[in-house]
Amino acid sequence: MCRFIVFSFATLLFTYFVLVIAGADQYKENAPDNMEPYTGSAEFERIKSLEGTWTGTGFTHGEEQPITIVYETTSGGSAVIETLFPDSPQEMVSIYYEEDSKLVIKHFSMLKNQPLMGLKKSNGKTIELDLIGGTNMDASKDCHMHSAVFTFVDENKIVQSWTAYENGKAIEESTTLTLSRVK
Repeated sequence: MCRFIVFSFATLLFTYFVLVIAGADQYKENAPDNMEPYTGSAEFERIKSLEGTWTGTGFTHGEEQPITIVYETTSGGSAVIETLFPDSPQEMVSIYYEEDSKLVIKHFSMLKNQPLMGLKKSNGKTIELDLIGGTNMDASKDCHMHSAVFTFVDENKIVQSWTAYENGKAIEESTTLTLSRVK
């Protein structure tokens, strides 16, 4: 009986691998190698144009500090990963994408919460985002990043203003980052 079970299991395992390999070959045949990259709203495409490394300074709590941000487009052009303070204990990540053809950002904060901000308004030079939800936080009382304004000075210079909230209101002046493209 044991040999039968081992044989049946081996046969089942072999069949599974054959199907997986066959499925992988079928996927390769239908793979999106020639698929066009995702093209989104003007605001999302503007965020995608940031791809690369940016450095500059940030003013927070009245003090200036050096800032590095890396932007990387991923998932067939449908998402942008922003890494703030890469490779440091303060590293934070934000993911930019679209919901219902509108730009949103999910910010994975050092505060261990994840505010979700959506497009408030934009013009050719600025994009304004404001809180629309989040996880691991109660926006009416917990400290969280609540809004952001991106000002595009030119293709190699941007200014960002971030506003944190606690107890339902802004807790300080906006944190302003002035950044230039490195590569």
